[in-house]
Amino acid sequence: MSFVIYAIADPRCRKVFYVGHTARLDLRSEQHLDAGETICGLRIREIVTAGQEPQFIILQDCESERAALMAEIFWIDLFGGRGIALTNNQAFDGYSARAEQKRRLRCELGAETCIEQLAAIANGRPVREGRRWSRKEDQMMRRLKREGKSEFEIADQLSRSVAAIEARLSQKAV
Repeated sequence: MSFVIYAIADPRCRKVFYVGHTARLDLRSEQHLDAGETICGLRIREIVTAGQEPQFIILQDCESERAALMAEIFWIDLFGGRGIALTNNQAFDGYSARAEQKRRLRCELGAETCIEQLAAIANGRPVREGRRWSRKEDQMMRRLKREGKSEFEIADQLSRSVAAIEARLSQKAV
């Protein structure tokens, strides 16, 4: 099975805003055009609302999924290193930054701003997801909560998912 690395560009400014990989570009482009609640989806919705279509560009062909994943990382790093603002999760420093960008894009689209559900914001996987909690992490989580930090900020600090923080906080007395 072969894979492609593709970019999505905004036809209004002709700038790339997303890099991905897939074995079925036709199917993947349709998924993107459904304009979900990801940052990329909101950008696509903005383009469509302006009466245009995003441009899908094939950057590279790959023979295996492993090669495609490595190539995708390369292209994301290359664009990021050249100052191009991508909407991929890797382009944002944690849940808080992604949530703020989504709020901004929704506001520009005239959508209502609200506190988002985990499913709408957690597209990436934190480093410590699924790992055992240490006593030190529990203490830090409780301290941060007492200091008034949001679940998003706590998740960023502990490299955990927001769902893990919420579940742990409901189990532990803060």
